[in-house]
Amino acid sequence: MKERIKKTQVIVLKGMDYRETSRIITAFSEGFGKIKLIAKGVRNPKSRMSAALQSFVNSEIVFYKKETRELHLVREAEMVEYFGGIHNDLLRFNYASVVADFLSSLLATEQVSKTLYQYSLFTLHRIDKRKKKYLPFTLVSFLLKGADLLGFRIELEKCKVCEKKSSLPLYFSNEKGGIVCEVCRMADSAAVEINKSVYHFMKTVQQQKEDGNYKEIETEDFRKVFLLLSNWFNYHSHGTLKTLDIFIKGKPFNLYNTDRKTVPNLQG
Repeated sequence: MKERIKKTQVIVLKGMDYRETSRIITAFSEGFGKIKLIAKGVRNPKSRMSAALQSFVNSEIVFYKKETRELHLVREAEMVEYFGGIHNDLLRFNYASVVADFLSSLLATEQVSKTLYQYSLFTLHRIDKRKKKYLPFTLVSFLLKGADLLGFRIELEKCKVCEKKSSLPLYFSNEKGGIVCEVCRMADSAAVEINKSVYHFMKTVQQQKEDGNYKEIETEDFRKVFLLLSNWFNYHSHGTLKTLDIFIKGKPFNLYNTDRKTVPNLQG
C-alpha cells in the first residue's frame, strides 16, 4: 500500500471520538478536497494537535495519504486561524454550522475546488466578524454561490422551460432547475409560487460577487428562501442540510426587534 506525506491547509468541519484518545475528522482541504482523517492520541491532554483539529478552525496539517483508503493519518497539525466569534456565540455558531454541513454533505470525497475553499474561508470570516443583523445575507450568498460552484446553479434570470425573461407571477421548480413562468408552470406540477420580494432578493444576491445594498425583506421571506434552498439541495444531492431547520423555523431572526417585520437594509 503506497503512502505519501502531504501538506495542506484545511477547514475542520466536524469530528467524532474514536476509541479512547483518538478522533476521526472530516475536513475540507485546499489541495485535496473533502478528506477524512484520523488523529491518534489527539484527545490526550498533552496533545499538541487538539486545538488545531477542533471544528471551525483553519489549520495546516501534514498527513499520510493512503491511495487505496479514504481515512488518512494526521502526522502534524498547526492552527492558522481560530474563529473566536463563532466559538463563543451560539448564533454565529449556528450560521457556521450550515457552512460546515453544506461542505460535509454535498461535496464528494476528495472533490477539489480551490474557489469554493477560499469562498468558504471568506464566509467564515464574515460570520465571525460581521454585525449579526447581516448574517442572513451572508449565509444566503454562500448557499447560492456554493450551489453554483458545485454544478447545480439555480436559474433566476429566465424561465427554464421557454427561456423567456422572467415576469411575475413566477414559480420555483427543483426539477427544471430554477424559475418557471406562469405559462410553463404545468411542466412541473410540484413547482411552488414565489413572491416578488423573495425572487428579487435571491436574484440580487446571486448576481453580486459581494453583498451590496438590498431593499428591506420580511423575516418571513427569509424563512421561505431557506426552505427553497433546503429543498433544492435535497432534490439535487439526495441529502438534507439538517442545520437549516432552525432557519426555516425562524429562530435566528429573534435577534431583530420584535416590533419590526423586516430585516434592516444591508450597507455592506
